[in-house]
Amino acid sequence: MRARNMEELIQKKFDILNENDLQIWAYIVRHKEQCKQISIQQLAVFCHVSHTTILRFAKKLGFSGYSEMRSFLKWEDKAEILYEEKDMDRNANSFIANIRRFEDMDMDKVCQMIESASRIYTQGSGSTQKLAAQHLKEKFLYQGIFINTIEGASEFEFLSEKFTEEDLVIFYSLSGQNEKQIRKMRSAKESGAKIIGIAMQGKGEFYDLADEVLTFQSEEIHTIGYGFLYYSTLHFHIVNEFLTLKYMEHQLKKQEAITENNEEKH
Repeated sequence: MRARNMEELIQKKFDILNENDLQIWAYIVRHKEQCKQISIQQLAVFCHVSHTTILRFAKKLGFSGYSEMRSFLKWEDKAEILYEEKDMDRNANSFIANIRRFEDMDMDKVCQMIESASRIYTQGSGSTQKLAAQHLKEKFLYQGIFINTIEGASEFEFLSEKFTEEDLVIFYSLSGQNEKQIRKMRSAKESGAKIIGIAMQGKGEFYDLADEVLTFQSEEIHTIGYGFLYYSTLHFHIVNEFLTLKYMEHQLKKQEAITENNEEKH
């Protein structure tokens, strides 16, 4: 459900509001500026109700809690507000859908690229992406594979001059549209390095430059405030988890094939 201001939200939810809820709303209407700053305990005292009643009121309107409701009040007179109470369900469903998709995905080519690379590097376009790159490094250490994480632009510039055709670079990007990241991919490509891209589903140079791309679907969530969209970054770690599992599976199949071949020879 979308609402541009508190009044519109109250109208949409009016049928489920009780006397205490309307009492809280009456106070908020008369003291909006004050209510943008005060705590839930203070509002409860002013409305002569308990703080749990305030919390129930906020949740009836579709907010996750009092803080989100207060933020809504702060922003509603400054910009167009977009609020959708089904965001949680949509986001949870996108996690499940991606897990099912990666479960069935053939990652043999990606695994072969990791297996055959002389050196492997990872590079993230932002703090969350860099954290995902670090986590991938930790996961593959347990399999005897060392992945170099590239921290900054100057470090990448230095290393990219030494890339060869035997090297593999894994690029993390949320949107796949980060121009700085794309320039780094061009540089790695020109050096002959193999490239794996990890990003949301999309089109463009990021996807074209990569030899293989692991993409995920992420639901956009409208936040309190005009023009700002939130995308969950948990998907990076879902990709990492399945890439690790698929590589382990790839190695196991390879070992089973060798064993079977040796048995046939004897």
